[in-house]
Amino acid sequence: MNPNNNLQRFAIVLGMIGVAVASRLLPHPPNFTPLAAMCLFAGAVTISPRMMAAAVIVAMLVSDAVLGFHSLMPVVYGCLLANFVIGRKLVGANANAMKVVAGSLAGSVLFFLVTNFAVWVAFYPSTLTGLAACFTAAIPFFQYTLAGDMVYSGLFFGVYALATSGLTVTQGKLQQVRVPVRVGE
Repeated sequence: MNPNNNLQRFAIVLGMIGVAVASRLLPHPPNFTPLAAMCLFAGAVTISPRMMAAAVIVAMLVSDAVLGFHSLMPVVYGCLLANFVIGRKLVGANANAMKVVAGSLAGSVLFFLVTNFAVWVAFYPSTLTGLAACFTAAIPFFQYTLAGDMVYSGLFFGVYALATSGLTVTQGKLQQVRVPVRVGE
């Protein structure tokens, strides 16, 4: 599959939207979704950033229409979209396992800090005690954010690496074939 072909790129994006919406609507641990990983992957692999940003926003809006809209949606959406920059700057086109883990971890920590700060400002007393109470209440959710971001990042980058590696299994034997892949725009 050539990710630079517009029809194939559109199919990839539609598939990611479907996975993202389903992951939010089907039973799952809190914050265990592929949305941050989608953005991290798109930033690193340079799948049309505008198209992927639109895909994440569409996926969030569709699922939020079912789950319920809330006042902190712009903060949540912004934190998810920040993963594009993390993917582009930290992970980059020459992604390796350490860069993917570092990028995923950076996105998870950013999401935790920014969204919970916004929750504190909106819903908790404007005191250090209120700040501590807000972040303490959020700690149990952080493990799911970390796990979801790591699992889905590993899945997206792993499948992409396999798809572009030129390796194929034919009659039970691993063989290498030439696969022309051009990443970027």
